[in-house]
Parts: sequence; C-alpha cells; structure tokens
Amino acid sequence: MSMIRTPRLLTSLLLGLAAAHASASGFGPAAAVSGQFQPEQDLLVANFDSKPDPDDLQAIAALGTMLQHERFSEVDFLAVAGAYGIQGGSYIAAPKLFKLAFGDQWVDAHGDREAAVKAASQRAIKTLKDGGDVWLQEAGQSDFSAMLVKAIRAELPALNSKQRIHTVQHSTWNEEQTTPEDFLYVREYTDYSKIPDGNGGGNGTPSFNNKDGRWWTIVTQHEQLGALWKEAKRLSDANNARAGYDNPTIAAGGFDFSDTVEATWIFNLNQLKDTDDFFATFVGE
Repeated sequence: MSMIRTPRLLTSLLLGLAAAHASASGFGPAAAVSGQFQPEQDLLVANFDSKPDPDDLQAIAALGTMLQHERFSEVDFLAVAGAYGIQGGSYIAAPKLFKLAFGDQWVDAHGDREAAVKAASQRAIKTLKDGGDVWLQEAGQSDFSAMLVKAIRAELPALNSKQRIHTVQHSTWNEEQTTPEDFLYVREYTDYSKIPDGNGGGNGTPSFNNKDGRWWTIVTQHEQLGALWKEAKRLSDANNARAGYDNPTIAAGGFDFSDTVEATWIFNLNQLKDTDDFFATFVGE
C-alpha cells in the first residue's frame, strides 16, 4: 500500500523514538504473552479500518468464522467498523458483513465514532470491574483505541491500564497511518505488542495471504458460513482498486485476511501455518 501518499515522517520518527526507549520505558514490542486471553472473563475488541485495502473484509469473515466455532463459544467480544486513522482512500462500508460475522456484537465508528467509543468503553469498563482484561485487535490503526482507552481511564482513574488493556498490532503500515499522538498514547497506556506481519509466513505468525483461491468453493457453499464468505468475496472484489488500493492477492482471486494473525496470537493458535490450515481447522473439507 505504498502508493498511498500520506504524511509519514513524524510517525516514523516516533516509531524509532519509541523503539529506542523501549527497555527504559516499558514500551516493549512484545510485552503481553500469546495465549493469555481468558475466555471466562476477558473481552476482545476487534477494530477494523476497512480503508482502503479490502483485505479487512476477508479478515472480518475470518474472525467471524473463528468466533462462530464451538471452541470460542464462551468468548466475549465486540467488533468495531471504521477504526481508521489518517490514511487516504475510501472507507468500505460493510454492515451486512458485520451482521453475518458478529450478529449484533459490533459498533459503527465510521457512522458515529463518539457513540461507538461510548458503547465500547461501557463494555470494557464492565469487564475490567469484573476482574477481566481487555484485548484490542488492531486490524487497522490505533486512533479509535486511543479514544477508547482515554474513556476507560477517565472512568477508572486507578486502573493500571498498561497491565489490564492489551493492544496487538501486526502491521508497520498501520502504525504509520495512526495519528502520531494517538500512537504514542496507546503505546504508553496499554500493554502494546507488535507481532510479525501476517502477510509473510515463517516469521512467528501464520501466512494468511495466499493467491490460491481453491477454498472459495468450499467456504461459499458451507451451510453455516457460506453467506458470510459470499458477502466477503462480493465486497472485496467490488471494492478492490476502487477504494484506493489494488490488492494483488484479491485481484488474483485469492485470500488475504492477514490481520487475523492478531486473533490467532491472542488465542495461542500460531501453530497454524497458512490459509489452508485455517480453513481445515475452522471449516473442514
């Protein structure tokens, strides 16, 4: 997504500054531990920017697939649409997709960011008061997370948010497209973990970017998940390039749900190697 021209110099400088002071400040890139999510008490807040790369549309379907699986039946979650930062391009609205993936467990930060922050903070505050932790999956930038954490800390001033709120990010590009002060705020006031990028593979997280589209026939015909993946494919095909970024994997008819490595990291599923492993685990042949 290097073709999108947005101011990056300040954020890049702040990234380097934060890294340089990691050991002294406690801002370390992998402070949390994979697999420490406690489904009986914790809350997952999954933030999606959907601007302009249509890969989020498939990441929404992938996380929805995981959360509809019996092994995650006890997970408390909230998804957030429109959690974007300062990047260019167009936002891709996908209300039907969010409904198919998450039922009524999602909020629209594009339509009304203040209302979305209020709803998410209320859920998070209840979790924290009950003794659980909050996990922020950053399938996008950290602007919304900064607003959310500020709202939580205003309500719970005694909270050690750096121990109780965990942020997981896999993309340097997402960091660069976050409003600089919001990026630093989330780094300072949450347990921020930068994990290896999900577009690669062999780097500590699965490779969820594959131009081989053989699973489309299976997932779109699946009795329970077919409607979800049909909508993800329809939207990603319709908006690729049009929204401001031409995703080569989607153009080739493949799968790109790379942001989902944050969920596999949170749930300690990094033994999955790639898209084949993902679908074999959560969909089956």
